[in-house]
Amino acid sequence: MEEFAPRRGTSRHFTTADGVRLHYIEAGDGPVLMMFPGWSQSAAMFRAQIDGLSDRYRVIAVDPRGHGDSDKPDHGYNAHRIAADMRELLLHLDLHDVALLGHSGGVKYLWAYWELFAGERLRKLVIVDDSPRLVDNPAWSEASRAEIGPMYFTGDLDRFAVQLMAPDGAAFTDVAIKSMFGPGFVANNAALMDWIVAENLKMPRALAIELLYATSGVDWRGTIRRVRLPSLVIGAEGSTHKATVLRWVAAQIPGARLRIWGREEGGSHFMFIESPDRFNAELAEFIGA
Repeated sequence: MEEFAPRRGTSRHFTTADGVRLHYIEAGDGPVLMMFPGWSQSAAMFRAQIDGLSDRYRVIAVDPRGHGDSDKPDHGYNAHRIAADMRELLLHLDLHDVALLGHSGGVKYLWAYWELFAGERLRKLVIVDDSPRLVDNPAWSEASRAEIGPMYFTGDLDRFAVQLMAPDGAAFTDVAIKSMFGPGFVANNAALMDWIVAENLKMPRALAIELLYATSGVDWRGTIRRVRLPSLVIGAEGSTHKATVLRWVAAQIPGARLRIWGREEGGSHFMFIESPDRFNAELAEFIGA
């Protein structure tokens, strides 16, 4: 399915302090935009951003450990280790004033980076469609639950993990991924959807579960309230993450810009794939020169 790979960019690698060889795609010159994909996804899924924005930015899309074409080690599957990998890459490339984008589970790496290093080497943040915590806490008040918008309640995450590890785990992944897109988009882009699922399956299901358990129960609200960088917070009416939650996230960051995508404009969890030209234009307008 090479026709769906980014047309621009060069595949590069670097090795982390704990010996993991990470893959990233780099294209263009100018201000730096570094992007981290969501749980189990790949850098190549930012194909439209790599191709569409590298005429004005130095675009770097990273496969976190275990994902895409990076090594699949048996350790380090948590947000803070991946945030440390992120900083090592920034140092390796000697990057400054970076606009850092995380999508879905990739947002957790941004929060972890802020906890560890605050705004070091960063200029702006782009938070694309994630909740402050994925797993419900029975002790929460209804107000807390509304802020967080958990996806998983008692037993849900365990059931999800069992289905991923079942003999038909690949088929379950296929259904789960496609459910996060608009139904019309899935129906009209069968080959692209198969490629997206294949990119997700590059991460072994056991490692995907390890990362999911390590990151889903962390409550990032306290960290979010301490962010002090210009930020763009993006949600979608057609996403599994409630738009009200992204509104709450934006309200915690002084001066943050909020964008909620409507269903009619490709506003699913993957709006950057469904409506790439509009997404790129709005992203470029926020990042600036």
